[in-house]
Amino acid sequence: MWANVIRFLAISAVIFFSVSCKEENAQLGQPAPEIAAFDLQGNKATLSDWQGKTVLINFWSETCGACIVELQTLQQWAEKYPNRVQLVAMNIDGENADTQAVVTKRQLNLPVFKDQMKITAERYQLIGTPTSFVIDPNGKLLHKFEGLLSENDLQQLFNPTKS
Repeated sequence: MWANVIRFLAISAVIFFSVSCKEENAQLGQPAPEIAAFDLQGNKATLSDWQGKTVLINFWSETCGACIVELQTLQQWAEKYPNRVQLVAMNIDGENADTQAVVTKRQLNLPVFKDQMKITAERYQLIGTPTSFVIDPNGKLLHKFEGLLSENDLQQLFNPTKS
């Protein structure tokens, strides 16, 4: 009898952990993986914060010069076409980085978040920066851009009627 109880508990544990520890990975056309990030005031952010909006997650690092240039470009597009796309500037430098100092120095005025434990970068299978992902208003992952976004990509994203 005890053998059956132990066997039942072992099988239950395997089923529980295989279901509850499902790994989230970014796949185009599928629901976007949840982010694990905080804004610069320490508030937790989730994708549901922007439900119903097109979201651009831009992964960046302060040691990446191209990333800083791209963030400034994204800020200009967002100012030119407000409310078209929800920008999420996701810093991947870790919990010890002084992201606020970089934001202040570069005069960035866009939503910046910290992927402190790099969980979001892992879920999105990040290889390098800058890398951007577009999520549609229903939460589906539409596009992945590795490297700088082109002028044409930005035009399509922020002002699709002009293309």
